[in-house]
Amino acid sequence: MKEEILDKRSAVLKATLELISEQGFHGTPMSQIAQRANIGVGTIYRYFSSKEDLINGLYIDIKTRMTRYVFRDYSENISVSVGLKQLLSNVIHYFIENPMELSFIEQYENSPLITDATREMSMHAAEPLKALFKRAMEQNILKELPFDMLGALFSGAVISLAKLYLSGTAGFDEIYLNAGVDAIWDMIKR
Repeated sequence: MKEEILDKRSAVLKATLELISEQGFHGTPMSQIAQRANIGVGTIYRYFSSKEDLINGLYIDIKTRMTRYVFRDYSENISVSVGLKQLLSNVIHYFIENPMELSFIEQYENSPLITDATREMSMHAAEPLKALFKRAMEQNILKELPFDMLGALFSGAVISLAKLYLSGTAGFDEIYLNAGVDAIWDMIKR
């Protein structure tokens, strides 16, 4: 029974992600989500109280999976610079492997639909990265900028590189991705 519940909830999240990537938040009614997930509309409301709740739930789901992926091979025993470069590379690869999630995150993080509770939960998912940035600041490795500003620089550059790669630009390969990661590092280090 529990597997069936997870399967239906997962189907709702997957259908929502696909449809929002195709047609945006406002162009995606619950009826289409239900149809794509092959369930009744009422079933969605067993898991999510509203469309906004569903979208916030999808965001948390994506951030959780992304954090697991990004930190899958990370060790606190490596140097800060190696660790940050590794995480930068992992985030870029995550978005390259999950372009719908990239599209969703870009739309969602710039929308009024994100709730304070969701922001707080997503900040919890970012704790390992925050700890690494803190360690870098303690070692006086990063530019003296607020964490949010460093995060914005980091995030904007990562998203841009992933989108450039996904655009199919000729000759843009792993070598260029690594050079891009080095350039991002150069941007935020002292």
